[in-house]
Amino acid sequence: MQVRNSHNVRNAAGLPPHTSQEKTFHNSAPLEESVRSSYCSPLDSSRTALLIVDVQPEYWSECPAVRKDFPDFPSRVSSLVQNCREQNLKRIIWVRASYDYEHSPWLHQFTRIHRGRIPPVVKPSSRWEDFATPVEGELVLAKTSWSSTSGGTGLLDILEKDGIETVLVCGLITSVCVQHSAFGVFEAGYRTILVMDACADRGLERHEAALALYGDYMYELRTVDSLYQELEEHTAIKAVSLCFDECIAANHDGFVIKSQSDGSLTCATSCDDSISMSSGAYDD
Repeated sequence: MQVRNSHNVRNAAGLPPHTSQEKTFHNSAPLEESVRSSYCSPLDSSRTALLIVDVQPEYWSECPAVRKDFPDFPSRVSSLVQNCREQNLKRIIWVRASYDYEHSPWLHQFTRIHRGRIPPVVKPSSRWEDFATPVEGELVLAKTSWSSTSGGTGLLDILEKDGIETVLVCGLITSVCVQHSAFGVFEAGYRTILVMDACADRGLERHEAALALYGDYMYELRTVDSLYQELEEHTAIKAVSLCFDECIAANHDGFVIKSQSDGSLTCATSCDDSISMSSGAYDD
């Protein structure tokens, strides 16, 4: 593990904003169906990074105001991280807040405005949450500002060096550091996807307001489950593509059979294979 110090707005598909019935983002089935309908290229795990923002005791286990409205947050984050590991994402990056008056100039104004209601200085311990702990090979960065792309984190350099095209963003706090980090990545030109049920805030209202303001305007929205399905689909497509390449290399004709029962794809390298494997289930 490496450690380094509007009403008239239309969404990405050109559609009107969500109706009032669709504006509940937390565990919302209607939104779950809509978030997958209007996006461009499939996710390529070899060009995708997961950015996990400030999932640390100071903002979760030691922060009742966040835990109150988001009981599923630990399981959602855990599932997201595990899915990304299984899909061999190019890079998984953990960002931790480290705020003090010497390195965080904004802290003076924050302290004045909040008058101590929110602890201004954050000195992360060596502890991690049980449900969110990096493993060997995953990068850990410390940030001194709300954005993961400022304050000398080196994040943008890492993304460029790794050939990243898409950044998945999750973590704490939705309307603050998650929002600023997503903006920083978006501003740098990366396709930015916010995994909304793997984020939490100091109250559900603030969380939903942030998503309503910038979801499908600055960043795309996904849930953990919809994202998992997209990554799985791309893995299947890559497998079929590899099969065709092998067929061509071996001077065989290639066939793809789509199962009527589960929609899975199978590659056959001969007519005999395609007949026996499809059993009449070939679908144009």
